[in-house]
Amino acid sequence: MKNIFDIVIIGSGPSGLTAAVYAKRAGKNVLVIERSILGGQVATISEIENYPGFSKIAGIELADSFVAQAKQLGVVILQDELVDINHKGKMVSVICKKSVYQAKALILALGSSSRHIGAEGEQEFLGRGVSYCATCDGNFFRGKNVVVVGSGDSAVSNALYLKNICANVSIISKYPQLKLKSFSQSVLSRLDNVKIYYGSNVKKIIGKEFVEAVVIDSQAQPILTDGVFVAIGRIPDTDFLKNKITLDEKGFIVVDENMCTSMKGVYACGDVISSSIKQIVTAAASGVVVATKVLSSLN
Repeated sequence: MKNIFDIVIIGSGPSGLTAAVYAKRAGKNVLVIERSILGGQVATISEIENYPGFSKIAGIELADSFVAQAKQLGVVILQDELVDINHKGKMVSVICKKSVYQAKALILALGSSSRHIGAEGEQEFLGRGVSYCATCDGNFFRGKNVVVVGSGDSAVSNALYLKNICANVSIISKYPQLKLKSFSQSVLSRLDNVKIYYGSNVKKIIGKEFVEAVVIDSQAQPILTDGVFVAIGRIPDTDFLKNKITLDEKGFIVVDENMCTSMKGVYACGDVISSSIKQIVTAAASGVVVATKVLSSLN
């Protein structure tokens, strides 16, 4: 009986913990399962300047506050890893490495991770010039030169955001032209502080304490830069769900207006769902939405 809950939530990031807080305050028995860092990827961000209520806050501090609030309300948080799900009768079986849990409703708040370019120095300079979020970290490079790596809408969106903050923005595209769906390339051609290097791959990110330059295969000389923003997409951790629930072409979970997946009793929220905006505040908002929908289905 101890492994039976009203709601099981997979993931302790902003969306999962927000859903947990709303569900617990409604009197439900809630379990949150996290396989890695409590608080999710927020805990890995050095400083955050775009979350309401804080002019600046360390990612780990914000993550810890999310976790503390949930625990204070009595939400159970366990370290385990989801490996499979099944729906039988009125319950969802949540099969993890350490144990099996039963839930009236399962919320998948698995999140997603930034796709890496795999260049030498990328991991070494993470947080010291290498970033995967322009809106999160762009302000730290105000008045400086930056590079955006990518060829799609995400890269252009980052460049358009950074061009108002930074002195110069260079886009490194591995293709001979940008692959855009939401923007026109003419938008960039009119900007005097944005330069595009086509048919180029980043081979190495170099510097001493912080990023100082990037080496690309189409240029003999390194490009001097203070920051490198990687915008080549995100990767959802959903491979094990391929034959269970409906995913989009990129592997993100497809949900309806009620945040329901294609499996009865299973919902999803946060960065793992198929949506265009992936920010801390939108993840938290989706946690509110999914909790509200789940609570109405259980009443």
